[in-house]
Amino acid sequence: MSSPAAAPPGDLVLPPLPPIKTTAPPPPPPARTSSSTASPAPSDEARAPLKKEEEEEPTTPTSEESRLRAPTVCPPAPRKPARTAKRKSPPPSSSPSTLVFFPVQRDLAAVFRSLPPKKRIRAG
Repeated sequence: MSSPAAAPPGDLVLPPLPPIKTTAPPPPPPARTSSSTASPAPSDEARAPLKKEEEEEPTTPTSEESRLRAPTVCPPAPRKPARTAKRKSPPPSSSPSTLVFFPVQRDLAAVFRSLPPKKRIRAG
């Protein structure tokens, strides 16, 4: 391969990364003082169950701090405010309702004013 300085500008060559360690190295074997009490060294098959026992499986926390608390009672949902009246109601009167009539001319054209011609609404 070529060095990074000799590589073309579009191809940047990086140095290889070191391997990632995924497990801890095995512990060193204990030192033996006497050969008469020594047992044969455990084989790889015997070490496999020991490693499985050493590795702890993840468990659910059971402490009081990590337990779910009982749900609290929520307040009721907000309600829409009452509709207000669009018109004011007439004040209550002690006498029965009486209607008042005003005299009106027979010719209604005399009652309403006509608009000038340019202000009239055009239908069409």
